[in-house]
Amino acid sequence: MSKHVSMQNIADRLGISKYTVSQALSGKYGVSEETRHKIIETAKSMGYRKKITKSSAAAELRTRIHSFANYGLPGETYILVWIHTIKQLDPFFWSKVLGGLTQTCREKKISYWIVPVPTHQENELNIPDYLDPALCTGHILLGTFSTRAVISLQQTTLPLVLVDHEEPLVNVDCVVNSNMDGAIAACKQLLREGCDSLVFIGSDSYSLSFRERALGCRLAAEAAAEQGRPVALSRWTVPYMTSPTWAQDLAVRVNLLKNGELPDGFICADDYIALELLTLLKRRGCSIPEQCRVIGFDNIEAAAAASPPLSTVELSKELLGIRAVETLLYRKQHPGRANEKVVLAPEFIARASG
Repeated sequence: MSKHVSMQNIADRLGISKYTVSQALSGKYGVSEETRHKIIETAKSMGYRKKITKSSAAAELRTRIHSFANYGLPGETYILVWIHTIKQLDPFFWSKVLGGLTQTCREKKISYWIVPVPTHQENELNIPDYLDPALCTGHILLGTFSTRAVISLQQTTLPLVLVDHEEPLVNVDCVVNSNMDGAIAACKQLLREGCDSLVFIGSDSYSLSFRERALGCRLAAEAAAEQGRPVALSRWTVPYMTSPTWAQDLAVRVNLLKNGELPDGFICADDYIALELLTLLKRRGCSIPEQCRVIGFDNIEAAAAASPPLSTVELSKELLGIRAVETLLYRKQHPGRANEKVVLAPEFIARASG
């Protein structure tokens, strides 16, 4: 009997998605250590016979982070790359931004140091003791930081580039994705498919990207209403990445839906949320896309392999990192010119779910 135990059996036992079980048993990113341990122990107790990769993503992630940590030799000039610790652990978005950034630095022979910042310390961005402050030639700030943090770096008078963040109170260069345009495109796709009731799933506190994607959905709904097409748009806030129980919180929201309350379509703030949602909806007996449509963001590798394949919005990841370095170099060469906002365009990827 044990030889017939499948990943879906394990997922059903724990009340999580098959995708999460697959990530855990293969030692990949995107699963907390607590959840990974629970999945592995459950698999063993149920008699799961296939190979379980115990070298959890933690070890692989530590190796990957170390490879990003610095490039260059002591005594060389360098740029500092600041990122919240929690975002440095994000395997789907920020690791790719870092990949584009670090590869560009290596190609251009620019030394860099990456400094992880705990959230409670973001207002005090101090150059690490092991570095010579006089050799720092610029800063790249990845993700949303406080205004105080941005101002503190601006006051160093060194070139400063914000990535995936804008600070209206501080005049500095920034490189961002057009998240609102991506969300508007996703909503328009659902409207074309006849969807009149929509739900956006995401948390404003996680990132500027999530907030802008929510705003884009609202703007699309308002524009439709002005054209005589009323759209019911609601919001589900789940503590994505900030809490290990976010997937369970999402499951509670889905299970609370009564018969007849299922919206026509969901726009999820990223693909990982969308993949969890697909599993929860199918477990509820919902046929996708016949009864409900789902669209995500970021076009991660697992999106195309989902069942059904996940429609998503492709937003630049590696290119964010590449353009950040290029913008910093431009600012160093032209310190007196007007600050720039580099906006990268989205691309909607149409698949079966949406």
